[in-house]
Amino acid sequence: MKNTFARGGIEFLAVFLGIGLSFSVEEWREDAQIKNRLKSDYINIKKDLEKDLPYLERIALEQENAHEKSKLMIEMLRPDSSFNYQNYMKLNDESNGDNTFFGAQSSYDVSVASGRLTYFGNDELSNEIGKIYSHHYYRIHYNGELLDETYSRVVPRLVTGPSINHPLVQKKNLILIRSHNYLAELQLISEIQEIYILRCKWGIDQIKKVIVMLNQAISE
Repeated sequence: MKNTFARGGIEFLAVFLGIGLSFSVEEWREDAQIKNRLKSDYINIKKDLEKDLPYLERIALEQENAHEKSKLMIEMLRPDSSFNYQNYMKLNDESNGDNTFFGAQSSYDVSVASGRLTYFGNDELSNEIGKIYSHHYYRIHYNGELLDETYSRVVPRLVTGPSINHPLVQKKNLILIRSHNYLAELQLISEIQEIYILRCKWGIDQIKKVIVMLNQAISE
């Protein structure tokens, strides 16, 4: 009887240990899968950021060049400055940046939706990544839309192109340039350009910081 109970106890213990070991193996396997998928998320986010970085730098430089032209135009309209129509019209042609930035966000959205980045990722790294998409990209997009709207709607349009030297065209352009609201509207564009450029530069700095952190996390 004692041997029967002993064998039964051993068998029960073996089954219990087997179940426990099975749960441990399955938990380890799930953890490994989550870590692999999280690392894949990091790689994909890093690829997006590495594509966005030169694009954002190019946009910032383009808008910076346009902003320099806007400032020169404002200087030429000061009462104590000399005004040259030909030079002014050349600056006007170069004072609008044609492009604004829209970053790629799909890899980040997928990782957040899965819960991996938020619940399983490195908290510091997740926060720094979140700053790019939830703060910097949002502010860049918002200010970019504001800048596009300002370019298209705020400042009255001068006649440009080959006809700028026609006496009637030049006369109408000069009347517009010397109008009451023109300088104020030009100053508004310059201010919005400056804000947009700062937003872009802050975003560039954050992207560079996160790429370094992602490289470290991926290599671990």
